[in-house]
Amino acid sequence: MFPVKLLPIRLLPCTTVGQCFTLVRSFTGGVTQWAKKAESLESVEPAAEELPVTFVDDDAESSEAREARIATLRNKSRLLPQHRNMLHGVLPYEESQSWIHETVKYKRMMLGRYGIDGSKVDPRVCFPTKKEAYEKAEYERVAFPFTLKQMMDANESESKAQEAQIQAREAEVARKLEKLDQWTTDLNARIAKKEAEARAAKERKDRLVEEVRRHFGFKVDPRDERFQEMLAQKEREDRKKVKEAKRKEKEEKLMDKLQKKTAQLEADIDVPSGEKTN
Repeated sequence: MFPVKLLPIRLLPCTTVGQCFTLVRSFTGGVTQWAKKAESLESVEPAAEELPVTFVDDDAESSEAREARIATLRNKSRLLPQHRNMLHGVLPYEESQSWIHETVKYKRMMLGRYGIDGSKVDPRVCFPTKKEAYEKAEYERVAFPFTLKQMMDANESESKAQEAQIQAREAEVARKLEKLDQWTTDLNARIAKKEAEARAAKERKDRLVEEVRRHFGFKVDPRDERFQEMLAQKEREDRKKVKEAKRKEKEEKLMDKLQKKTAQLEADIDVPSGEKTN
């Protein structure tokens, strides 16, 4: 144990006893810490002499270990080993690290990327097994039941049907366009007829109202009950006249039709008789 030499304590003028006691306690604590530190240094044995980290005995080190150490010192990229391997085009993992690395898909991908020697994968994994080949053939048989020739023929028939449908539609549109002028004329005629009928109905109504007013001989409110009754009576009479006129017109048309048909029959009868006479 190292001898502890206490330093002389200089007495400072203190106004109170408490301040002096605090100062003495601080010096005593410092001395105690120094003593404990000295004891810890004596208890620790001197460590064996070690070589620097960068110093390695080349005679005792094998060539493989030396190359590995040099490669480690050269790696300044701070990349993970698997990422550094991928950067240099080498297989990322020497051994499988996950269940994914044992799947067929992963092995095929490594074989296609790094080759047979670089991937360390059996190339037979790229070919389907008998079960897989059978399942694929069965799927194609169900999903694509028709041959290529059959599908081409069906596609050609469908194209022809669509073309025929388009041509028929275009022909119908052209035919209707030819009748467009006639349809426009007929529409205008119907519109004019309805307008004429509306005007005639209004004129007939006005005429009946005027006849009712003349019947009474004085101005009557159209909402009056007597006016409404007389107007209804006039309308009935007018409808009867119109109906009678239509009946007569129809009879005249029928008579004309019968006369024309009779004349045609007489002409047909006269022609054969004349032929026999000749």
